[in-house]
Amino acid sequence: MNGLRSVTLWTYDLKETESFYKNILGLNTLMNHDTNILHIGDANIAPGTRLIFKQYQGDQEKIDSHFHGIALRVPTDLALYEYKQQFDKHEVAYESVQQLNGKNLFKFHDNNGHAFHIISDELNSGVPLGTAYDDGPISPIHQIQGIGPVMIKSPETQATGSLLKNIFELQLFAEYKTIDDESALVFKVGAGGNGGELHLIDYPKAIVSLNPPIERVAISIDDIEHFENIVNHVKEIEMEHHIIQHEAGLISLFIRDLTGIIITITFDTVN
Repeated sequence: MNGLRSVTLWTYDLKETESFYKNILGLNTLMNHDTNILHIGDANIAPGTRLIFKQYQGDQEKIDSHFHGIALRVPTDLALYEYKQQFDKHEVAYESVQQLNGKNLFKFHDNNGHAFHIISDELNSGVPLGTAYDDGPISPIHQIQGIGPVMIKSPETQATGSLLKNIFELQLFAEYKTIDDESALVFKVGAGGNGGELHLIDYPKAIVSLNPPIERVAISIDDIEHFENIVNHVKEIEMEHHIIQHEAGLISLFIRDLTGIIITITFDTVN
């Protein structure tokens, strides 16, 4: 496994979301007007830095997300304060700095109400950061350059954990309690570190998914034999799945967890 690849979320307003991530967070954006899909990330919108937003046109009521939180990686502790100043300037609410596995971070919500954290890579190792985007309002030395850890909620942590460990072959290597005393399992992806961790948070109630489902977390893999082993295992146990050949050297396995979130493994020799 290489690491986390992307996270897909819903938005009521693509233009407003593009403005938030470009003009406040300082990230690169690419809007596909034909598909109503917004891609966000580092200078290259590279795997490991990507947020993908899809237009949701259903009732604008409170939706319970499958994500407990998504961390956005900055190079140093000092960058946290750069973003706090930016949020103050634009009147974006945020919480006080906390620690997660020894790394400093603070929580905020985007324009859609999705929970995010700005997390420092100062004491991090493992999956490297991406490339700073020079044209944004944040100095390149402080800028967000990656995603992770990604924290997903599940009322069925045993079943979801079994999918991650036994089917996708992620390494379960830590447990902890969240600030709200929720149990959390940490699965290592690739080289690990902030960009290579998927956290499974025990959640007490069922999560209502959008129809059709939108929320998705994707993982990159660069070993075709490993990818084929996972696909063969899925077929052997007759688990519902989809395989999409995007282009030469890029193929994805899609599985919808029983909680409703889509988890994807992408074999990638292109990026």
